[in-house]
Amino acid sequence: MSKVDGALDPQELHYDLARKHRNVGSKVEIIWRNFTPKQREQAVTETNGYGKVLKHRHDRSMGDTYHYIPEYNLRDMGSAPEHFLDMFKFRALTPLQNQLYEGVNGGPGDRDILENTGFRHAAGYGPEEKTIFLDGEYYGKSFQPTTPGGRFPLAISGAESVIIPRSLGELILIRQGFLYQFLNHLVEEILDLGSETRVQKAKGREDTVDKALVTAASQLAIQPKPLSSSLPEVRAQAMENKAALEDYLLLLRAEPVVLDYVVNTAYWNRAELVPDDRGRVTPALTDRHLSAAFFDAVTTAVKSVAIWDYILRLLELLESVGDKVKRGLIMQELSNTCHLEFRRTQDALKRSVAPQTHVASKAFKRMPDGSSGRSKLAMKRKPAEYTVSDPQLHYILQLCHPDTSPATAQQWIQKIDDHNARYDEDRKRLRESEVAALGDLAVIVSFMHFTSTAFTMAPVSRKLGVLFTARSTDLDTELSNLKPTADFGDHLVPMHNLLEPQVAAGALSALDKFIIKETGARLGSLYEDIVKDALDALEEKYVEAKARQEKAGKKTTYVPLPGGPPLSTGERLAHRKAKEKTRPAQASVYTISAPENPEVVITEAEQQFQVKSATASLFGTLFSRSEAHGSLLWTSFEAAMADLGFSVTPKGGSVFTFNPPDSMNSRPITLHRPHVSEIEGYKLLIIARRLQRVYGWSARSFVVT
Repeated sequence: MSKVDGALDPQELHYDLARKHRNVGSKVEIIWRNFTPKQREQAVTETNGYGKVLKHRHDRSMGDTYHYIPEYNLRDMGSAPEHFLDMFKFRALTPLQNQLYEGVNGGPGDRDILENTGFRHAAGYGPEEKTIFLDGEYYGKSFQPTTPGGRFPLAISGAESVIIPRSLGELILIRQGFLYQFLNHLVEEILDLGSETRVQKAKGREDTVDKALVTAASQLAIQPKPLSSSLPEVRAQAMENKAALEDYLLLLRAEPVVLDYVVNTAYWNRAELVPDDRGRVTPALTDRHLSAAFFDAVTTAVKSVAIWDYILRLLELLESVGDKVKRGLIMQELSNTCHLEFRRTQDALKRSVAPQTHVASKAFKRMPDGSSGRSKLAMKRKPAEYTVSDPQLHYILQLCHPDTSPATAQQWIQKIDDHNARYDEDRKRLRESEVAALGDLAVIVSFMHFTSTAFTMAPVSRKLGVLFTARSTDLDTELSNLKPTADFGDHLVPMHNLLEPQVAAGALSALDKFIIKETGARLGSLYEDIVKDALDALEEKYVEAKARQEKAGKKTTYVPLPGGPPLSTGERLAHRKAKEKTRPAQASVYTISAPENPEVVITEAEQQFQVKSATASLFGTLFSRSEAHGSLLWTSFEAAMADLGFSVTPKGGSVFTFNPPDSMNSRPITLHRPHVSEIEGYKLLIIARRLQRVYGWSARSFVVT
């Protein structure tokens, strides 16, 4: 049997529409009935990425489209609300198999509609080829009964009414795929245009900038990266990086607008959206991918905190330990963990630039990963092939290349920064997610360079000091195997449903319960354990190495001893469940459930500053609790920070560290500059919450002089 690979799957799209009807059907009906005909036409038009839709049933301006979906046209959809609402209900609740011969309100079914238009057969199929339309695993599959192995499956013998010539069956599948694709999109457009609970696109901001802020911005001193550093300074930088990721995880839990953005970014950055070596792309429009994107977004946020927590713990040990053997073990483990984070952010950059329409889409292809059974991305061409024709792409591909080291990555990040500073159009063609991925990579690259100015880092090793890396990789594999079975669609469907009241909290709770059921422990506990276990193992290896050294009476090269037999799946589950019962009740920084009190607890006492009126106004906007309070220019934010006496150190990419004046007696803060230099939506929340947690600021902190 065969089915066109990469084609729209009517069964999956039907399932998506049924879930949308169950989750938001009543809300969609209210909004649609309250729409004017013009608003209905606008919503219908938006469902096509090209902004084109049939004007009426016989409109031939879109080729054969009028044959496939004649009822989906502006005249009918924009008229009485029942035309769409009846279609929505029927298509969502009626089995696909029945829709072959039954239509809305007793009208013609899909087969009859195609035959009545005179568009009877698709070319290229012989009369002996058949297509099955029986709900279940065989729906839409084709076969040749006269060929060896092509007999009717026993499960469908006697169901001749759902077995039709493939020449007509392929047209039916195209019709159903198109219709369900547009209906699913239309539901989301209706909610975006008419729901009062969703965050609407921010109103236009004031483009003018106060002259006083312009003057202040010119005084924002740019500090160069230091040529040398000390171990305490490196530890302080690691602490800042960890704190930034903890704040980010807290925002995912507390702010639905942040969680929604991150989930949708993961949804559109999937490897399945990259063409394979035959140019095929898995359809992006099915809602089942939302669960995987949600799973990835939250687990990645927790893993990032764990990595930087472990890096910080190693640096703290390094400061307190004088024994050369132990310092050697710590420095090897530190090097390997930093390289683990480098490869993680490098892979994230690759996923952000490779999908269709993204900046590096023409340079990547999707391939099966034999070790995991899933997809991986590979370059189709060498970066050097774009050196002249597209320098920006050349630099990005160099950063994505597996042979690129953290040391050489620093050079390519600098080249991208210099190029984008010179060519504004190239800078603007990067998406927000691409800029963010470049920034995340720049953070670890900058940190590793900063660390190398304090002491010589050990070369990365696949054998020595892989205590955290091995455990993290094993947990990645375990969670990756769970992801295909994870289904949180009742919370996530339709897209942006996380913005509805209490939905984000419900989705996080469902993920928490799923992880506990499948692994025996909370997600945060799993990562807390690998940090603790790796530190314990480090101490054990030191004791073993020290004992061998003393026995031999001389220095020896550390060689890890083989561990015991791994626990079986059942033993591991039982061990984790028992351990979970003994954990303290208080929440940790790894927690993923929504906080009971969404307000962020500030870390320092509130101060008050005498500032210019423009600075007070900017921070008043930044700390507003409204989720749709407009946007700010990044240059205005820099100017306000300069007014407070801050200086700034570029970290590479979009990352900048703001250094407070000595009079504040506080630590620096690292922030990502937003794309196209505007701060709006979720970005306002991220910057405001970071300033609150680090400095204790609020709108009341700034008084006009």
